Amino acid sequence: MQGPTRRGVLALAAATTAAPAIANDWPSRPVRIIAPAPAGGASDIYARICAQRMSDMTGRPFVVENRAGAAGRIGLEHVVRSAADGHTLLLGSSAIALAKALYPNLGYDPIGDLTPIALMARTQQIMVVPADLPVTDVRGFIDYAKARPGQLAYASSGVGNPPHLAAELFKAMAGLDMTHVPYAGDTPALVDIIAGRVQMYFGSVAPALPHRAAGRLKALAVSGPTRARSAPDIPTMAEAGLPGYNVSGWFGLLAPRGTPRDVVLRLNGMMTRIMAVDEVRATLERGGADPADPALATMEAAIAESVRLIGDAVRTANIRVDP
Repeated sequence: MQGPTRRGVLALAAATTAAPAIANDWPSRPVRIIAPAPAGGASDIYARICAQRMSDMTGRPFVVENRAGAAGRIGLEHVVRSAADGHTLLLGSSAIALAKALYPNLGYDPIGDLTPIALMARTQQIMVVPADLPVTDVRGFIDYAKARPGQLAYASSGVGNPPHLAAELFKAMAGLDMTHVPYAGDTPALVDIIAGRVQMYFGSVAPALPHRAAGRLKALAVSGPTRARSAPDIPTMAEAGLPGYNVSGWFGLLAPRGTPRDVVLRLNGMMTRIMAVDEVRATLERGGADPADPALATMEAAIAESVRLIGDAVRTANIRVDP
């Protein structure tokens, strides 16, 4: 065998045997799961579920690191710029598709610079109004708002995040003129909805349901294509009179682009085991989410769908944000 050819064969053999060694050696140090939200938020809760159970599976430390701010983009950028060695992960959401649609000049690709691992949850928003607002359904709210152009305000949990998108798409499809009042999360927005200082809010399902049960606010619809398991009596927006409306999302585990495939597959296997645990599924449902299929192909399809749906929604609502 001639020298160059023999060297090529040896190089191929080395590459072939190196890949399994990566998974065998991983993790070689603590694995950080970045939650791009404050402690107590959905991504933080889901990240801690993963960290605890993955630590138990591997006997190695998995730690949650909160990097909140800029509607999740601070944590997102930290992950995409981290080493692609399986030791930095992101508990991300469909907000990455919103970042791609709203911020074309980030300096990185919120979709292409990440590697999907597994879905955890399917999510949607809930539309709520003050208890004393004289409406009982979505059509009634639309009529009420149209009779008062520019006089009503809606809350969001921040500029450029899914609740903001949900409200702006609702405004555009219903033909409403309302003022946007951004808050720093669900809690302060709900406080002002209950007090009647703003007249509409799209937010996370779980924090709103206790206030609805106590009669402090009314829930008019959910934003996705199916009813929420945790609130099956609340109609979808399409059922409530706005056909074609759909703002739904997901949470899942991702890694920097280029993370070795065998590490991704090992992580996916761990997520599959986690998602089969009844306690985990019950926790997600209590939080207003639907447990998701963790298959890798399912997550790849969910990302592609969210890019399409969110891109369409941003164009329909003509949302513009400051860079």
